[in-house]
Amino acid sequence: MINSRHLNVNLASHRLRNRKFFFLVFSVLVVLLLLTSFFAGKIFIRYRSEAQHAKASIRETERLIKDTQRDEKGLTLRINEAVKRDKSRVDLVNSIILKKSFSWIEFFADLEKSLPDSSYIVSLAPSLSDDSKLRLRLKVACLSVNDLLKLIDNLVALEFSNIRIEGETQNDRGLLISEISVSYERTI
Repeated sequence: MINSRHLNVNLASHRLRNRKFFFLVFSVLVVLLLLTSFFAGKIFIRYRSEAQHAKASIRETERLIKDTQRDEKGLTLRINEAVKRDKSRVDLVNSIILKKSFSWIEFFADLEKSLPDSSYIVSLAPSLSDDSKLRLRLKVACLSVNDLLKLIDNLVALEFSNIRIEGETQNDRGLLISEISVSYERTI
């Protein structure tokens, strides 16, 4: 005889034992569900809070950008108004600086080089016409027309430009007095 155990497939025959098993499974599932819900809620609350902070930060950044753009427009308008208002004063100061920075020594040295030995300057009236150009009216006393022509050739050689003789007279000593208009551009 074979000793066999009888396998009872009917779970309903032992109700109390079946209830404990199902209660245990149900309890474990409920605890797992509660733990999952707790951690999911905690994660949800944390990320929702961070999302709200991020949205608030974005709103603040957008407000700062708009304020900065408004300030930039205001400053641009003020700068343009100041440029319009102060342009004449700035131009005046720049012209004074230019007049002070013009190399008069170099100019007079070039002018002296251009004069023939027998000629001399009677009068000189310079005026700066732009950044580096000098307009000059001068009266020169020469012994003869040949000295005057030599002066003009020397001025051309020294890169004086727009040379025009505007009048000639002869003084009581016999010298030829010539009014000459000339332009001189300095090298910067």
